[in-house]
Amino acid sequence: MNATRIGSHNPYLHASTTDTTDTTGDLDYIAIEHALNGRPVRLNLAEKVHAARLLHDRGYDLTTIGRHIGSDRRTIAAWRDNNWTPTAQPAA
Repeated sequence: MNATRIGSHNPYLHASTTDTTDTTGDLDYIAIEHALNGRPVRLNLAEKVHAARLLHDRGYDLTTIGRHIGSDRRTIAAWRDNNWTPTAQPAA
């Protein structure tokens, strides 16, 4: 669902139209919605992957997605190539 604010030419992107979290509580749809619309927000890994997939499905390029979720394009490409599953993170 898309909504438009008065005076805005860009559609407002929604993560969900009814829920605020997923059934497991891993995803905060309100935080994801803020990220989809370019607002600064901290996302956990599951939220970043979900937001990246939503933006990708809406036709956004990897650089723009990375800017929205606070990740780099190579990481997003790895998630996409791994069927939107986070890849193994190197040990710190």
